[in-house]
Amino acid sequence: MRERVLNLPNIITLLRLAAVPVIAWLILQQRWEAACWLFLAAAVSDGIDGLLARWLNQVTQLGAALDTVADKALGVVTLVMLTQAGAIPLWVALTILVRDSIIVLGALSYRGLAGHLEIHPTWLGKTHVFAEFALLALVLADLGKLWEAETWLPMLFATVFVIAVISGVQYVWIWSAKARRARAEIPFKIH
Repeated sequence: MRERVLNLPNIITLLRLAAVPVIAWLILQQRWEAACWLFLAAAVSDGIDGLLARWLNQVTQLGAALDTVADKALGVVTLVMLTQAGAIPLWVALTILVRDSIIVLGALSYRGLAGHLEIHPTWLGKTHVFAEFALLALVLADLGKLWEAETWLPMLFATVFVIAVISGVQYVWIWSAKARRARAEIPFKIH
């Protein structure tokens, strides 16, 4: 049976992806309140599309791939734009970007070694995404004068930094173990 690609969860994911350049433009224009509300809507849609996909039995491979791309695009673009605007310290942004790069490169390396890739987010990885998105939303809310977060931001920066480092180490540990097992399963060839 062929899966229906254009379904409600995938449309929501595509709308989240389409929101990314609009959020970037709003940040460039320093329209903080509008950027905050659109970012929050996009972030909440991440949970909604996944829930609907499971509830309506409309989980597709394309939807899973688009969901990952939309999440990364939303997080990375917003993070870079807010860092460029001076609202997020460079050390926080670099830690998150290095973590994500290591995870992507590790996954691609594993796929090259094993020939397949099954990604199962860890509880700590999901915690990192939640913490990162919460930080981005709170920074936007602070800039948009929707919520006074200035006194909380240093603690939030440190918390997200620690979670990013620990979850990055966890993913390296997990993928290294998988790579060792996959390498052990590859038959040794004598030329």
